[in-house]
Amino acid sequence: MKKSTIWARAAGSVAVVCATLGLWGCPNPNAIGVQQFGTVNVTCVLASNNQPVAGVLVTIGGTTAQNLTDASGKTTVTPVPIGSHAIDAHAAGLDNEPVTVTVIQDQTITQQVLMVPSS
Repeated sequence: MKKSTIWARAAGSVAVVCATLGLWGCPNPNAIGVQQFGTVNVTCVLASNNQPVAGVLVTIGGTTAQNLTDASGKTTVTPVPIGSHAIDAHAAGLDNEPVTVTVIQDQTITQQVLMVPSS
């Protein structure tokens, strides 16, 4: 085997070890560009009578993650970056009462959202 091939393989191995050690013990992988996600299951109901609301556009604040509720007022929004986010929900003549959800890596969080008449 040529010396240059041996040195190239050794350099590659060193690079892999350095990358592995660089991530090991990293307190916040997001700080180095490794984004982590979770899922949010939302149920939108009228605040006045707890009836489900279909066709609500649910958006997770600070993200582009959004989805519409079905006939039972439910939707799943994914992928959602980990952390705390406001939930914004809007339908014809309705807005949501303020609510925040904390998303955890690789977990599904369930949140009920109360809908009230738009002001």
